[in-house]
Amino acid sequence: MNPVKLFLFSLILVTFSLYAVDQTTWAKADQLLKKQDFLSAFKLSENIIQSDPKDSFGWWLRLSSSSQLANKKGKWPEECLNSAKGHAELVPEEEPSSFTTAIWCLNHDGRYTDMVSLIPKVIPYSQKKIGNGNYGLLINVLTIAYMKLNERIKAREIFYTGLTQLSGTEGAMMTGYNVGELFYDSDISMSEREKWHSLFQNNLFKENISNPLIPSIAWNTSLLTDEYVNRGKYNFAYDTISMMYPEMDPHVSGFWNFLRDQMLIKYIALKFKTKKTKEEPRRKLKMMFLVIPKTRLSEPLPNKIKQYQNIDTELSEKALSDLLLSFIYFRDSFEEITNGIHWDYEIIRTNSEIQSTNFTDESFRFVMQPSIESIKPTLSQEILDQIKTSDGVIVVWPGTKQPEGVLITNGGGTEWNYGTNSDPEIRLTIISDSNKTLASGNHANHPIFIYHELFHVLEWAYHKSNFPKKEHPYMRKNDWPRDYQGNTEWDFYSETFNKRMMTEDRMDRLYWLGRKEGFYGIKVKEEKK
Repeated sequence: MNPVKLFLFSLILVTFSLYAVDQTTWAKADQLLKKQDFLSAFKLSENIIQSDPKDSFGWWLRLSSSSQLANKKGKWPEECLNSAKGHAELVPEEEPSSFTTAIWCLNHDGRYTDMVSLIPKVIPYSQKKIGNGNYGLLINVLTIAYMKLNERIKAREIFYTGLTQLSGTEGAMMTGYNVGELFYDSDISMSEREKWHSLFQNNLFKENISNPLIPSIAWNTSLLTDEYVNRGKYNFAYDTISMMYPEMDPHVSGFWNFLRDQMLIKYIALKFKTKKTKEEPRRKLKMMFLVIPKTRLSEPLPNKIKQYQNIDTELSEKALSDLLLSFIYFRDSFEEITNGIHWDYEIIRTNSEIQSTNFTDESFRFVMQPSIESIKPTLSQEILDQIKTSDGVIVVWPGTKQPEGVLITNGGGTEWNYGTNSDPEIRLTIISDSNKTLASGNHANHPIFIYHELFHVLEWAYHKSNFPKKEHPYMRKNDWPRDYQGNTEWDFYSETFNKRMMTEDRMDRLYWLGRKEGFYGIKVKEEKK
């Protein structure tokens, strides 16, 4: 929501005193303002000031009218600023509210440097003058001004200052419009996130589903939870995520399904992880992370890609750690919802590179998944023997560079035999899509990534079950079975697990160790019968 619509003229100027002017002039000014004839009101103020440069009513009227004309831009934001200066000089006690109005005028013109320069004149003095709601909006506008100036630390500082002053009041919510992205930043320390978490606890406003603070609260909660999990502090992580889940699920869902699914999976995982008593897993599976650190495409690129020339890249340690974190959430939430199917994992590092991809043009995107046969140097017998001890492999590769304006998907889910031709065995194979950022909205750095790619194969394994099989069925709500509820990708998977696969055989067919034939091959044979 745009806070400009909420910043009402009457609320900003109501604190200005009435001045001793002749009744005729006052009545005329009052009539023009009520008619919203702000241009005529401005001209009247100019006449008053021309007659008496120290007439405070004239400056008040000039500020009132020019502030209402500021959205037309042109000369008006500057006229508003000058009017605020003139009025503040004559009526010093009104300086905070005068310059608050000036900040709003400058915002219409995107004069962010000028706006933040006025902070010492309005913070914290204007709170009593303009009321908590408008003060919250003032904090919000100044926070966004710093964001526009790419001064994100200062943006968080002013946001924190204002939210602290308003904490627990309804005005606190007004600080939160369109600032959630401040909490994506990877350079925020854990101690800063903890400080924000403490402040946000008092500003959930559980009765208000559309609380504008929720994006900021949700992102900080989610990423602080990750900090604790990365340090093995699972109880801290569970306490953190529990501030939001499950009670606040409707609040998060109202803003972003991507973030909601992420947080709900984390909650389920951590609820399982922190159980005081745990039963032994009823089945243990094993996932290998096969790390191929370089993309070095040696073949001629497809015509639609070659114009971008070099799209080779190298895997970052952060991309690997983000993927491992997603897997941890997948592993623990999966064990919870399957009543005891547990995934162990192991990492195999290589010095190999991907030299070619399997290219598909899907019109709205390109799919470039690694050709596993192109791994050079080829996988050693020792690595192949390690792979043969597993049920699945996640091929972690750098993907390809993403040219400006071009969408390339590098991930996928399938089955593969990994060169075990003499004694072929099929493995679940998940191809990572590691070149996406954490908050991009892409599922690659999201615990649902593993579910998404695994589900492509589970569709083959449970092809006789009554749920839609066409590619990415979660996206087509009209195809969902009538007994399904919810709206999101996670909702679709959890419904399918609980109401189809678990009821059919408790997912007992879910393993690959020693399989000579993949689920796709079995599906094709059964369909032919």
